[in-house]
Amino acid sequence: MNMARALFGTVMVALGVVLALGAADVVDSGEVISTWWPVVLIAGGGLQFVTNPRHWLSPLIVVGIGVIILLDTTDAVSGDAWPVAWAALLIIAGIAVLAGARWSVGSPGSGDRINAFAAFSGRKVVSHSQHFEGGTLGAIFGGTELDLRDAQLAPGASLDVFAAFGGAEIRVPEGWRVETHGLPLFGGFENVAEDNADPLAPMLDISATVLFGGLEVKH
Repeated sequence: MNMARALFGTVMVALGVVLALGAADVVDSGEVISTWWPVVLIAGGGLQFVTNPRHWLSPLIVVGIGVIILLDTTDAVSGDAWPVAWAALLIIAGIAVLAGARWSVGSPGSGDRINAFAAFSGRKVVSHSQHFEGGTLGAIFGGTELDLRDAQLAPGASLDVFAAFGGAEIRVPEGWRVETHGLPLFGGFENVAEDNADPLAPMLDISATVLFGGLEVKH
């Protein structure tokens, strides 16, 4: 499952339900949205951690910011607690940096399938698979980069790409055939691999949905 697609779709459905209930005078949709929108930050950081627990610092900060804002919007804590909360978040981030925790900027791998997701941050994945089958790439208010220049394609390899208010970049070796198709809504696809592809080479099929963002395939 593409985590970015699932998160974005769930948020859109939830927003639609709240607006519909507001139109029916069941709830105050404006108050519900202004109170609970930080849940999106918490969910985005949590999903990013699930897909890549080794790179935990960026998701931790996103979740921490979401929790602090949610405590504020729900009036769960008094105003005197905010300096302590923000200070604690900065201390955690500083200790993690000093301890050598890595931001989501590189993740070499040898698995035949990848699942990369970035929310409010960036993520880079490098695959050395000699039988690459595909997987998922997702970005919401962030970016993902997949480097396949040291990989070999398996027959029928395919990628599911979803980017909303962000972008995805895929690097492939010279000669690969790459076919891109899908929905670019207020965004676009750029596939330079089409220009000099070997007609007999294995093909990577990319199905993409891009909303206010872009997908770029290059060498």
